[in-house]
Amino acid sequence: MQIALGMNSSKSVPAETMNISNRGAYFATSLKLQAGAKLELRLKIPEEIKSLPPLECKFVGRVTHVEPLGNNGMSGVGVYFLYYSFD
Repeated sequence: MQIALGMNSSKSVPAETMNISNRGAYFATSLKLQAGAKLELRLKIPEEIKSLPPLECKFVGRVTHVEPLGNNGMSGVGVYFLYYSFD
């Protein structure tokens, strides 16, 4: 799955999910985020998953933690989902 971040969809940034559950997600991003920040996340199930119809969900969440991932400027970000909708 991929995540696009940003409360303004015209400024979305792709990110790669590393873990996802019904309450939140953990992903890698180059964005400089801080704990407590509110985000809009768009999750899209890839077309490679043929057993499901195309699906995109919009989540609003709050950053719970941020940690560096190596020396490449990427961060691991944990987000708690506040609410969601299907687009």
